[in-house]
Amino acid sequence: MHAIGLRCDDCGKDFELFATVGRCPACGGLLEFEYDYEAIARRFSRGSRSSVGGTIWRWMEVLPIRRRESIVTLGEGGSPLVPSLYVGPKLGLTQLYFKNDTMMPTGSFKDRGFAVAMSWAKEWGVKRGFTYTSGNAGHSFAAYARRIGLQGAVLMNSHLDADRYDLQAVLGYPIIKVEYDSFAEIDDLMSQLTAELGSMQFVNFINPVRHEGMKTYAYELFDDLDGSIPDHVVQPMGTGGGYWGAYKGFTELRRLGLTDELPCMHVVQPAATPPVVRAFETGLDQCVPTGDASATIARSIASDDPIGKGRRVLRALKATGGRAIAVDDDEIKWAMIALGSEGIWAEPAGAASVAALLQLVASGAINPNSRVVCVITGSGLKEVASLPRADARAMVPIPSTVNAVTSVLRSIWPADASAPSGWACDSENPGA
Repeated sequence: MHAIGLRCDDCGKDFELFATVGRCPACGGLLEFEYDYEAIARRFSRGSRSSVGGTIWRWMEVLPIRRRESIVTLGEGGSPLVPSLYVGPKLGLTQLYFKNDTMMPTGSFKDRGFAVAMSWAKEWGVKRGFTYTSGNAGHSFAAYARRIGLQGAVLMNSHLDADRYDLQAVLGYPIIKVEYDSFAEIDDLMSQLTAELGSMQFVNFINPVRHEGMKTYAYELFDDLDGSIPDHVVQPMGTGGGYWGAYKGFTELRRLGLTDELPCMHVVQPAATPPVVRAFETGLDQCVPTGDASATIARSIASDDPIGKGRRVLRALKATGGRAIAVDDDEIKWAMIALGSEGIWAEPAGAASVAALLQLVASGAINPNSRVVCVITGSGLKEVASLPRADARAMVPIPSTVNAVTSVLRSIWPADASAPSGWACDSENPGA
């Protein structure tokens, strides 16, 4: 392991590694892992790299785990980078790709972070822990916690769909439903519970281990694109751990001499609650509480007041020349159908990156020949209640005869059998 300590974003103090990592012991700021990058660069220059299948652990040198026997894995990482067949051409993009994290073990990108966080807990002998979730984080926490026998609990948002609670219940950890007016209350609650119970909390950023796993996006894309990086990366965000982790990964690739550039990294939030977007648009360096997190179908990324006031994300936007985009529910529904045409089944939050393409292309932020990666963060199986409704024709029973079925097929298939029938929506009319 090449992690050498922790540094606080706010006061700049350095700390040795400690088991129940959380906020800065001196000022309460967010902590960041520091590494011996010279040692990592020497190892990479010799062509030596950890190899644990096609998982995130092939990049173990840049993760804060010391021993291989500490690794907790369900096969996370190595998700496919899928070239677009329909969305790209429809929007005039020649090199559009989807990083398809719907195929992670629990169906979301959260598995990258929890694999590393639970490996940390195992290595340091942590026995108890808890997290807060709007769905995906709780599922991932419980699945990986089961692998180390952690005594745990999951605090869940009280306005989630019933499916989210049912999926959580399958994994067996106690569920505590909580009500709040602003996400800042959850931030405070996590810190107070950690102090009161002496256990480890696993919320992004408050726990600095989790977004270390998200760095693997950058390293995987570097591999996927044969030793190069995209021109643009578009990522949905709630607290911003996935986005910040990917940004840190790209900066590490540059620091290690593996690339000279950073991609333009764009972030996407629901229009109902876009605090980072509003701060970005008004030139602020931190967010103020904005919107209603219960007023969107993209609940997994609905946060009115991101942890750390969104300062990390705003810094990364400035450093990469990225943009912050707000998308409404109609645009998200359009994107879900558009991804379905590509063979990808995404939840609303996961489809938000594709929804943002409409604005990014229209504004000229992305040009036709740019190499663009949209991160698809979660599976449509996570939020079935929000899926677009099926075509009424498919819902009306017909006789089981050749004539009846042939008549329906001829009415819905293109006259030209060579024409693609996959595209199901109109980019000029999102949500139609």
